[in-house]
Amino acid sequence: MSATTTTTKSDNEIPSVMKAAQQNNYGEARNVLTLHEDVPVPQKLSSKQILVRVYSASINPVDWKLLNGNLSIASRYSFPHTPGCDVAGIVVDIGSAVKRFQIGDKVYGYLGIHAGSYAEYVRGDESLFALKPNNLTMEEAAAVPLGCQTSYQVLFSQASPPVRTGSKILICGGSSATGLFAIQLAKAVGAQVTVTCSQRNFSLLEKLGYKLTQTKDEENTDQQQLLVIDYNAKDFGQELQGQDYDVVYDCVGGEQQWISAKQILKNGGQFITIVGDDKKSVLSLKSLVSAGFSLLNRKFWSVFSSAHHGYIWYLLRQNYQELDDIRTNYIETNKVKPLIDTVFDWQKDGVEALYSLYEKSKSGKAQGKLILKIADEE
Repeated sequence: MSATTTTTKSDNEIPSVMKAAQQNNYGEARNVLTLHEDVPVPQKLSSKQILVRVYSASINPVDWKLLNGNLSIASRYSFPHTPGCDVAGIVVDIGSAVKRFQIGDKVYGYLGIHAGSYAEYVRGDESLFALKPNNLTMEEAAAVPLGCQTSYQVLFSQASPPVRTGSKILICGGSSATGLFAIQLAKAVGAQVTVTCSQRNFSLLEKLGYKLTQTKDEENTDQQQLLVIDYNAKDFGQELQGQDYDVVYDCVGGEQQWISAKQILKNGGQFITIVGDDKKSVLSLKSLVSAGFSLLNRKFWSVFSSAHHGYIWYLLRQNYQELDDIRTNYIETNKVKPLIDTVFDWQKDGVEALYSLYEKSKSGKAQGKLILKIADEE
């Protein structure tokens, strides 16, 4: 439990209505998203739920894919719907059986694809939240959950054996949010890390304190040095052929990543993707059948080919214990930090802040996380 002073809930302190983003259909943000001032605040909690006053939220690619309806075959909403997955805020009410939090605790978490963090208050099961890192602002904390926990699970839970001291890992899309967290997590446990990104984003990697090199060096053990490959100029499979990597972690998507990975993975090495072949992730019956056949084919050859390269298409599993571990062992020890590109403030810019948030995320040009500021920190 945190050292935050506990307060007593007063019904008068929690308003009956709030400001929240409301999605009325699937489509582009400007066509389907509005801000409403009269959305009811959740008043009734189940025994294990908490009510959080939201200070900041962030956007992930999955958010605009859900808004557009790209994933509607797998996840359908009833409208109006409040979008948003990542959140940071303060607990203002708790259910009768909640044990991990008190009113007044500062928390962060990933709400899943059905809950809505683009609102002044959000209700959720206590298992979705963890105590916020003490050394992060609310805006920084909102940048962490989905991106960092996804990479944490890929490196330490899904990779077999887990990434550790001396492991060789290549990260496709090192300047993406998941990629930036993956670099720091892998470096924190002593792995040798190579990344692909555009030359435009080399400076972003330098902000993390790394010395960039474009010269291959199998024996490099300098944890501040980072081998970087400009994917616009070179194919990493040809550039690193025969280097015997343990893991290729794909944060970009596209079939070429798998083709190139097979040229650099050692026997028994693993390719783990969080995107798959379709970068836009437009789910349809046809695409699901095609993806299923492709996955089965790659699984078959991972078993029966001489190289035994594993192929894994990975989706996040929510786990508050991992958010606790990320907080205590990586963020509060300054081994991992979020990088923020832009903070959009709906108090100043209204609904335009939402539109700009989605448009910049969809452009793929953000250098760090995009944050929606909902309330001023006290």
